Amino acid sequence: MSSEMWIIASVLVAAFLIMIPVQYRYIAALKEDPRRQGVDQETYYNNMSFQEEQLHYNTQVLFLPSTMVASWIYNWRHKSGKTTK
Repeated sequence: MSSEMWIIASVLVAAFLIMIPVQYRYIAALKEDPRRQGVDQETYYNNMSFQEEQLHYNTQVLFLPSTMVASWIYNWRHKSGKTTK
């Protein structure tokens, strides 16, 4: 039983770590979307098609811990309006 728990935990940690850069790229692309410029978040999502809206919701919620870390990293790197590389 203990070895099974270690396997499950290691798979979950690996998925968490793999999804951080994926979610970071998703957040960066979402922030740079030209349709979002000058529009609040509610209007932005209301103007999407149903299929696109569902994809966005599922992407954000499915990997919530990775999304939270990627969002923190994105905000930290862009807090002064400049990318630190």
